[in-house]
Amino acid sequence: MRDVVERAMRGDREAFGVLVVHTSDRLYAIATRILRDSELAEDALQGALLTAWRQLPTLRDPDRFDAWVRRLLVHACYAEARRQRSWAANV
Repeated sequence: MRDVVERAMRGDREAFGVLVVHTSDRLYAIATRILRDSELAEDALQGALLTAWRQLPTLRDPDRFDAWVRRLLVHACYAEARRQRSWAANV
C-alpha cells in the first residue's frame, strides 16, 4: 500500500481511487457508528475523503495513511453532527 499512497501523494488520481476503494467500507462503518445515521455517515465520509485528497501531499509518513484518514473521518463526523444539531435548532 505504501507505493499507492506515495503515488497518490504526487497527485495520481487512480492511486487515490484505489485507496478509496480499499478504505471506504471500513470508514463508512466507523462513521455510521459515530453518527448513527447512514445519510450523515455518507456525508461525513465524502467530506473526509475530499479533505484527504486535498491534504494528502502534507502527509508525513505514507505508512500512517489509515490512521490519518480515520482521524480526518472522526473530525468530519463531529462537524457533521454539529451542522445537523445547528440546523435542527433553527427549524
